[in-house]
Amino acid sequence: MADVNYPPEEFYKDFKIRNKNFEHIILWMLANNEVCRWSDFSQEPLSITESTLSKYLNMLKSKTFVDNYAHGQYKITSEGRKRFHEISSMQGEKKKLNYPPNIITRRRNYEDWILYMVYNNSSCKWSHFLEAPLAINQSSLSKKMNLLLNKEFVIKENKEYKITNAGKLEYSKMLQNYDLDRQSILDEESKRIDEITRKTINFFEEYNVEEENIKFRYLSTIIKLDYDRVKSMLTNQTDFEKIVLYLSINHPDQYPDYISINDFSNRYGINQSKLEYYIDEIVENSIYPIKFFTLKPSSEVIYYFQENGKVESMLRTITENHITKSTYLNRLYSTTIDSFTIEKDVLEDICGYIFDNALRESLKLFLPTYINYLAYKVEAKVELKETYDKLDAIIWQNMIDIFQTSSTEDLQYQFMGQSEKNYQLDKVLLELLKPYYEEKLMTRNKTCQQLIDKREYNKALESLEVTLKSYKNDRNLKIVKAIILCYLNRYQDALFLLNDEIESPLNKDQVLTLSHFLTVFSSLTIGDFNRALNLAKKFIEFHPEHALSHATKGLALAYNVIYKFDDETAKREYGLDDLDKAIAFETFNTNKALFFMLKSRVSLELNKYKESVELIDKAISIMPNKVDLYLSKSAILMYFNEYPQLLVLLDEMLERFPKIEKDLKMKKASVYKLLGDLEAGFKIVDELLERNPEDKELRSFKAYWYQYMNKKEEALKLLEELIKLEQDNGEFYDSYGEILMNYEEYEKAVKQFQKAIELSSNGWFIYQTYIKLGICFKELGNNKLAIDYLKKGKEYTNKCFCNYELKKKWLIIADIFLTDMENS
Repeated sequence: MADVNYPPEEFYKDFKIRNKNFEHIILWMLANNEVCRWSDFSQEPLSITESTLSKYLNMLKSKTFVDNYAHGQYKITSEGRKRFHEISSMQGEKKKLNYPPNIITRRRNYEDWILYMVYNNSSCKWSHFLEAPLAINQSSLSKKMNLLLNKEFVIKENKEYKITNAGKLEYSKMLQNYDLDRQSILDEESKRIDEITRKTINFFEEYNVEEENIKFRYLSTIIKLDYDRVKSMLTNQTDFEKIVLYLSINHPDQYPDYISINDFSNRYGINQSKLEYYIDEIVENSIYPIKFFTLKPSSEVIYYFQENGKVESMLRTITENHITKSTYLNRLYSTTIDSFTIEKDVLEDICGYIFDNALRESLKLFLPTYINYLAYKVEAKVELKETYDKLDAIIWQNMIDIFQTSSTEDLQYQFMGQSEKNYQLDKVLLELLKPYYEEKLMTRNKTCQQLIDKREYNKALESLEVTLKSYKNDRNLKIVKAIILCYLNRYQDALFLLNDEIESPLNKDQVLTLSHFLTVFSSLTIGDFNRALNLAKKFIEFHPEHALSHATKGLALAYNVIYKFDDETAKREYGLDDLDKAIAFETFNTNKALFFMLKSRVSLELNKYKESVELIDKAISIMPNKVDLYLSKSAILMYFNEYPQLLVLLDEMLERFPKIEKDLKMKKASVYKLLGDLEAGFKIVDELLERNPEDKELRSFKAYWYQYMNKKEEALKLLEELIKLEQDNGEFYDSYGEILMNYEEYEKAVKQFQKAIELSSNGWFIYQTYIKLGICFKELGNNKLAIDYLKKGKEYTNKCFCNYELKKKWLIIADIFLTDMENS
């Protein structure tokens, strides 16, 4: 059972007072606890006798101050709360403080504690926060109080702290973060509304506002807008209220009624330029965190309506339904989404229902922008916390296998490239060149290819450099060196090495063919699509009968479809015809399989599920033991949420490729998580760890699973143990910070993220670390550092070699928080 908050001892043990105020004691208990039982009053420390308790509880119930909602259990009502504040205010110096209930204090979010105190007490002294029952330490109190003072949620007057109007608004938002029953939240909110309503009634009477809808819109808006934010410039609060009235009158619901700025300023006695300025500041420059939309039937008439208001909520529901419907049909029939059709269907549903038919033309102009805004907002906000999750990136980018097979040196450029913007291409496509160079390579160096196959790229490069000393002019060896540089993501170095070959006169020399493919491949990774496509076209004209000539052009066009380097070209040329020609000319079956794999990837990008699966199955039928093809198929099934089929495929892969059991089983665990079966996923991780108890990476995976299951202490303990074992492993610090961040312990998370950056400045995850660090600073109120780290995170995200969808998500996350700070 939750701890019970009791009033200070002198409140109920002052024997100098002949008659205790039992009404006040009972109401204090109910106001400072979610619920009280009979025994909370009758037992120590209060020890109220049964007859007295029965008498006062019955009296309070009869006055509707207390609700006996269950046998022996009592709650305070909104009327009871008013009565409690009334009695407290009459106690003079003996007035006692209202402390936050256990549901709030069980989280060590001191900002919320302070807000509760200054909201529920007329003022608070510094000592009130230091003393029991709060007992906030001096350092934390100083930080949090300064934060609230800087945000202007609290003011300091005569060494006492009081809440501001902005603070009251923040307090209302804060209550939503706690599992309070709806009535408790409404009761708290009603106190603030009562205060505003008293002023509003006088305003309506003075300015003869009679229309009920206008009154409601005005009240719902004025509650959300804090006058203190503009008080320093707009000194007359009545003018502020008139500005809100203008927005409330000129609403689409009032059509065709409308009042111009000139008429309004004359009728209500407000300077026209002042009215124009503040309407622009509120609507266009968003000086408040409330978005207003505008409809413009003509150049002289503008209607305003709020985000999340009745009209916008109905409009959003209808629009989202049509977007969802279009998306489902797009997936089902492999068609493209037609924004014009969405706009047309939405227009038919809203005209005559939400909006007057006469507003149809202005809505036609409004809808495209609104749909784009809505689509961006939906994409950006979907499960942000899940996007922070680093584990899914490890699992689905096949990084487990990379970490197991690569040395530290091989990973140097694995995730952070040499250019400012980098694009990931599937390096299994470099194997297309293997049939053309391998035989000659074996005559010069018998170990180099073996090292490449084992992904020991730096060792392969060292071995090849020794061979090149003896065969300096061997062009075939230079091609192999360029391939190894590509495996190491050293594409700028590869382009420099290939430059002489590319600039030599065109001929049908095999080395020149391989050079063109590698140059196009490397150019695409740094976003130089125009050079890549021009080279491919130039060479295909000269060597039209070679499979690699067509494959080179197909490669350039295929990745343009994926990355949209040239959007217009991506709409009309997919590279599929060129890949078909490459398949027709190709004599090596291994290469044909890779061409089918690339075609499948293009079909995936075009949202053609059936075609994408058929093409990858064709590739697998040609090379049934090529693991990369199965991984490509798993990515397709994952993209289209075909989880049952994906589980079947992963079981098949476990039988065929037992050496990568860990990677495949973690994929299975991830799928179970997506299906909502956390226990099944945890069981897989736990069984893997039982068989591999020294595997530190698996232990970090288990920590994430504890987090998914909301087992905070177990998750943090595992990571603390890992950090003790490997104090120089930046990734463990990053994971530790991520879990702390998930539980909103931002100050502690910051220290872990900073340590991760110190230890792993080139780590695969570091772009995420910078963005997470920026988010933490934003939540802590340090916008300057937040902006610095978010921008640094965007810079690193652009530089990284990672999944494009993941990269886009992190860029969107960074932009959300940057935009939020710019608009605040």
